[in-house]
Amino acid sequence: MNRDAKPYKKTWKQCLVASISCLMIFTALAQSNQATLTNDIKLTYTFTNPTIETINIAGTLYDRVNLLDCYAAGNAGEPKIPSKGAFILLPPETKISEIDIIPGEQIVLGSGLLVEPTSQAIPTSQTENLPIPIPNQRIYHVNAAYPGKLFTQVGIHHFRGYQILVLLLHPVQYNPVTGELFYYKSLDVSVKTVATGVQSALYRGLEQDKKEVQQKVDNPWISLQYDQEYTSLSTLSDHYDLLIITTNTLKSSFEPLKQAHDATGVETVIKTLTDIGGSDLESIRNYIRDAYTNWGIEYVLIGGDDSVIPAPLLWVSGMDENVTYYEDIMPADLYYACLDGPYNYDGDGNWGEPHDGENGGDVDLIAEVYVGRACVDNTADANNFVTKTIAYINKDSQNEFFTRINLVGEYLGDYGIASYSSVYLDQLVNGSNDDGYTTVGIPASNYTINKLYDSPEDDWTASDIISVINNGVHILNHLGHSSYEYNMKLGTYDVDALTNPPNRTCFIYSQGCMAGGFDDDDCIAEHFTVKTTHAAFAGIWNARYGFFWSYSTDGDSQRLHRQFWDAVFNEKISEIGRANHDSKEDNLPIIGRSCIRWCYYETNLFGDPSLKITENDNQSAKLVIQSISGGVGVSAVVKNTGDAAATSVAWTISSTGTIFVGKEKSGTIATLAPGASVTIKSGLMLGFGSITTTVTAGTATQTASEKLLIFFVTGL
Repeated sequence: MNRDAKPYKKTWKQCLVASISCLMIFTALAQSNQATLTNDIKLTYTFTNPTIETINIAGTLYDRVNLLDCYAAGNAGEPKIPSKGAFILLPPETKISEIDIIPGEQIVLGSGLLVEPTSQAIPTSQTENLPIPIPNQRIYHVNAAYPGKLFTQVGIHHFRGYQILVLLLHPVQYNPVTGELFYYKSLDVSVKTVATGVQSALYRGLEQDKKEVQQKVDNPWISLQYDQEYTSLSTLSDHYDLLIITTNTLKSSFEPLKQAHDATGVETVIKTLTDIGGSDLESIRNYIRDAYTNWGIEYVLIGGDDSVIPAPLLWVSGMDENVTYYEDIMPADLYYACLDGPYNYDGDGNWGEPHDGENGGDVDLIAEVYVGRACVDNTADANNFVTKTIAYINKDSQNEFFTRINLVGEYLGDYGIASYSSVYLDQLVNGSNDDGYTTVGIPASNYTINKLYDSPEDDWTASDIISVINNGVHILNHLGHSSYEYNMKLGTYDVDALTNPPNRTCFIYSQGCMAGGFDDDDCIAEHFTVKTTHAAFAGIWNARYGFFWSYSTDGDSQRLHRQFWDAVFNEKISEIGRANHDSKEDNLPIIGRSCIRWCYYETNLFGDPSLKITENDNQSAKLVIQSISGGVGVSAVVKNTGDAAATSVAWTISSTGTIFVGKEKSGTIATLAPGASVTIKSGLMLGFGSITTTVTAGTATQTASEKLLIFFVTGL
């Protein structure tokens, strides 16, 4: 150790002299490098050691691979290999020129393994038994790694003028012939972009938009470039939170709702089809775009059934290769929420195809505004809906009634672990990390949760759920068989006969089939929400089939259901419209899996999207590392994007590479108020060559790579 100390000190002095004499050269070079590298993105995704467990599927033993926060993305019969979704914010006015992924250390987990096949998606209206999951022999007989690639490019989607690259990373690889299973401890993702000079017309330059995009992506610091490069296209001529679109005939029925919202600070405006100047899909969507741009709206309530205000009928197929194929068109107000690009690029009769977006890419699937529909046909329907909605706006949230929640589950068929839906619904309580992803559920400590479950010993009846609703329940979660006129073992006539008063109506989330098909006369969801002043004030129902998985709890509809309550209780998204869209977007990386796109389209909100299902009084701090930059050392900007102050936040800046001095610096941020930011610095660094820097502040961590030229970091 002592022998190394003297040369080190001598070299340090020599480097210092050399650096002073070359400072102007290095500075110019650094500035040049910064100019050419600001549009390149480098992120490192690290993975914990996967676990392997033996499972029994109908008498056959398989190996199940579990990897934290990674999930199955394949179709039926394919090896059930966990993958990781990535949301990467691209710099403004750029497009991708190259995506490169460099794997880290490869770890072999074993050989001679038989990885379980992915389960089959089954409609929840189906009662006959289907074959058990079996391996797809076209894959299991191939002597090569599966999936055989490190990533899948899902697409580029847009949110309020910010463009987001969505990738599906594949750190786990499996050879089904040899049974060898291995994974990479890390994946270094490099995204190179080139300038286009094209600014999004939907960029508003609002602070709330930047805050939301920062919560959606893995590299929130890139959002600061939009402030620097973009000029806001929007000077709000007026400000509204909620836009209600209806007809001249129905407008007066919605006026009391506008007044109730205005009184509670949700600024609301009502516009009719006459104001819009057309009743076709594109005229309505364009008007919503204008209102979003000029008024800053966040929520849209469609005040009319599909015969009053048209609903887009989007085409979708759900396919498990060589097993089952589903195809249908379905009403999807998603079209009114996602405002970028076309939804029928090829001009055929099928809207919403994966090639119907801008320039033949996928349609935009991230919402600018949050949409709900009141499926009213006449003033009586509208008055029913408005009466219940106003009662909910003016609710006494401290009343014991609002702590009552019921889980309602039915027998689904002979499908192993998926035979009874109780195992699905139990994942909604407190939270779950089943099936490779973690969600926060309804906290049992804060709510009275009752369960109405079919079991091998007993089944519940229609009179049981009627009693639950009439006696008062705030929230119902349901998984079971349904149809257009049947849901939770109730027919439309049963719903019309319910007696719970307007201030004791409920919110329903159902995975049942077709109960929300509002293009098919008056579906049962309409009876719940607009045909009476009783029953429900709002709910989420499927327009067509809901899907669960045989011999698995990783159902496609279940993924959206779990993510809805995670949005409410983990992400603190209390507005039901925002939570519904968030539940979809959390599943965007696996949009190509079995029936995910199908469920993405069909889960419509019947109700006012701005209503808050919880008060979310529990405020918390949330730290993000907004930027990492170079200079004489490294500096980083840490911001508190939460709604409570952060105190005593420990931070560290550590770098690896050829560094002689200044490898690590740490400290503490005493207090960081909500919305405030602070710059932390490493101090002087000496070295030469490529370095990797990791910045940690509290639970927030970001990594960046760049070059160190003596003591000048060229920018990270």
